[in-house]
Amino acid sequence: MARYTDALAQANWYIKCLLGVVAASITVAVMALFGWRSAERDVTVHIPPDLTTGAQINVGRKEVPASNVYLFAFYIWQQLNRWSSNGQQDYGNQIYKLQAFFTPACQQQLISDMTTRAGQGELDQRTRSVMEIPGLGYRDGRVLAHADGSWNVLIDTQIIESSRGVPVKDAYVRYPLHVVRYDVDRELNPWQLAIDCYSAQKKPERLDPDAVAVAIKGNRAVVQNSDEYANRSFAEGGVSQTQGATTGPTSPPSGTSGGQRKPTPQDLAPATLPRVPR
Repeated sequence: MARYTDALAQANWYIKCLLGVVAASITVAVMALFGWRSAERDVTVHIPPDLTTGAQINVGRKEVPASNVYLFAFYIWQQLNRWSSNGQQDYGNQIYKLQAFFTPACQQQLISDMTTRAGQGELDQRTRSVMEIPGLGYRDGRVLAHADGSWNVLIDTQIIESSRGVPVKDAYVRYPLHVVRYDVDRELNPWQLAIDCYSAQKKPERLDPDAVAVAIKGNRAVVQNSDEYANRSFAEGGVSQTQGATTGPTSPPSGTSGGQRKPTPQDLAPATLPRVPR
């Protein structure tokens, strides 16, 4: 009789153990289900444009890498300035198409610029394309981050324009763009960034083609040499003489025969990034 009593007690103990395991499993399943339902459905991953040397990617990081900020600014600005057939329609169409990537203030500034150009007859049958100058793309120093979460971005471009098939402009122009965080509509703007037009009331400036040629050969950045440029390294060297970025074809600087002049010691002087007023 004692043997049957022990067997019954052992069976009851085994059943209690199984019930404990089942209860623990149910608890873990409920916690997992709650965690799954409360987890983020959208995860932001910032992938650097250049992966030739590999990269460390942090999923969900709030910081935007400088290379991605530069890529965003250049890509959107290039699309804005792409007039494939007629600037009279293309400029306005691009502003409307890319409106999710510009702040409202910048949109109004672009519309005002379009109206002014149209009134002066600069858009009729005008085509335009903007390209990155080979060898003068992204590098450390072209993106300056601010404490408020915005960035100043310098992009050096080559602008080519034609009117009714006749070339009217081929110039090197630097754009000082201001990029801000703009997480207002991820369906239309997955970048969560926006261009706020030009930074600190700066305007585009023409780059000297001779200095650009020297910079390309020496893989140097072309920058203006003035008192505003201080406190932050931009590149190894290369300085340009700049002038207002107005329309019209470029011409060789005075004192040259139309060809490229030899680089002077001033051309190879140390270069710095502009310290933009806040």
